[in-house]
Amino acid sequence: MNNNVKQKINRILVPVDFSGYSLNACYFAMHLASRTGAGLRLFHAFFNPMIDAMAFPDAFTYQSNMAEIFRELEENSKKEMKKFAKKLNKYAKIKDLKEVKVETGVVAGQPGEEIESIIGTYDPDFIVIGTRGHGERANEVLGSVAARVIDISGIPVLLVTRDAKLREEGDVRLLYATDFDDTDYQAIGSLSAIMSGYRLNIFCVHFETGPAKEDKEGKMAEMKNKLIENEKVMSIECHNIRSDDIVTDLNRFVEANDIELIALTHKKRNIFYRLFNPSLAKKLLFQTKKPVFVFN
Repeated sequence: MNNNVKQKINRILVPVDFSGYSLNACYFAMHLASRTGAGLRLFHAFFNPMIDAMAFPDAFTYQSNMAEIFRELEENSKKEMKKFAKKLNKYAKIKDLKEVKVETGVVAGQPGEEIESIIGTYDPDFIVIGTRGHGERANEVLGSVAARVIDISGIPVLLVTRDAKLREEGDVRLLYATDFDDTDYQAIGSLSAIMSGYRLNIFCVHFETGPAKEDKEGKMAEMKNKLIENEKVMSIECHNIRSDDIVTDLNRFVEANDIELIALTHKKRNIFYRLFNPSLAKKLLFQTKKPVFVFN
């Protein structure tokens, strides 16, 4: 395993918009925090109308109205966050989760920019985010915020849809889509730390989309031998699948093998690049209810 892999998870960041998607993302984060002993930070950014008001320096009345609207938006956001935190506390009691330290924060600004800022100050080990926000816009594939978080974070990001479920105890069956990159070992090592409260049954799958140029079976055998040394990995199966439609074949494999979690690495020209273009991402995230871990 890569010596740079972080073995202890201390902080989890969850950007929220108070939607059902955000709530389910928080449920995931609560379970992972309970098992790793990590702290949890809920974060919400609301629109700041004062930015637009500054474009009208002579319109004092306009700016005064905007200031009042700003105060109302800020107060409403704080109330929503308080209600949201209460729901999580109730959920933790129902599920008998070990006490989790939950912090909350509300700021004015653009969500993507503010999340980038808090990543720098809070220094989370990974991020959990719902993949669609309030309004359920069909044309928002990953959602601009989730897509930006993946691009800027440099740390693992767990994408959670509203219907995604995670086993609450025992073994977790996980599909890791590989392109045989050295970063695979670091990603799975990080995943083991994040999922330290679970035992992992890993299905390493390579989807061959072009003519075979090298010995994929040999690479799979090498990967299996390296990963079996990980104490959190209970079992490993390796599969090479010839595919003309990665998303369809991935979903078939997920259903046939009762997969609960999908993991990929974010690197251009690899599996993430092929899956997460607008058309394929929509199919993957809207045709599967499974959570997706993206490792940078």
